[in-house]
Amino acid sequence: MSLPARCLAGLAVLFLLSPVVKASAQDDDFLPSGSPATRAGVTAWCTAENSERGEFYLSAPRRLLSSSPMAVGLLSGHFAQTVNARFGMHLAMNAPHCQVFRTAAASESARSAIVTGASKRSLTIRDPGIF
Repeated sequence: MSLPARCLAGLAVLFLLSPVVKASAQDDDFLPSGSPATRAGVTAWCTAENSERGEFYLSAPRRLLSSSPMAVGLLSGHFAQTVNARFGMHLAMNAPHCQVFRTAAASESARSAIVTGASKRSLTIRDPGIF
């Protein structure tokens, strides 16, 4: 038996003997405390505060198709990059700036509470635009 044939036979045996791992719906129900939701179809928006200038940056709500921590982190990084470029801030690109909610109603409720809190602190609310 030639070397390429042995390699293919070895790979076939490994493939057949390796366990099959299936993702279940319960995998999404386990969320460590403080982690974003991992279900598809969540609503997210991002915030940052600059108390020196008296500004509060708040993005428009977005519907995310993939709500894995990596997708939310990517959105947060894009938000930080946009705010840094447009407003001259120095937000950490890997910091969690985005809030994730399973329903649009919960998102709007929390967003209005954030806006009210920023208004009480006399902060100007600014939209960073498309990021």
